[in-house]
Amino acid sequence: MDDDFLARALELAMQARERGDHPFGALLAVDGDIVAEARNRVVSDQDITAHAELMLVRQLEDGDRLELLRQGTVFASCEPCPMCVGAMFWAGVRRVVFALSHSRLNELVRPPAGESVGFHVSASEIGCAAVPPMSFDGPHRQDEAANAHVGFWH
Repeated sequence: MDDDFLARALELAMQARERGDHPFGALLAVDGDIVAEARNRVVSDQDITAHAELMLVRQLEDGDRLELLRQGTVFASCEPCPMCVGAMFWAGVRRVVFALSHSRLNELVRPPAGESVGFHVSASEIGCAAVPPMSFDGPHRQDEAANAHVGFWH
């Protein structure tokens, strides 16, 4: 079932790209059901913090449903950045499954003949240092997940 949820997160990433936003998507599944979905809205909202995972947390917080984050799993099209890991931790997320790794994303966003950009620390490294720890499962379906980013960043 995790694979179906990851496939949906990848669809959300493509939807974000089609709308002109950065190609990232995330959802929350609890007991086998999707209870919330979100796409990156950095461009749409003109908000550099409007990453898919943060939009998911905000949506659940606005609906007074943050407790669901402790009960379920967040599925993300890409390994969450440090900002998103922190926000998810404080909101109650304990398990994340992701498709594209941060290192593969860094390769995709690197300008031709340019320096690498992005964070060089994994979500798992940050999550394992938290108390209680967060669990990160991935990468999965990396080649498929990379498709949303090919040609987007340059």
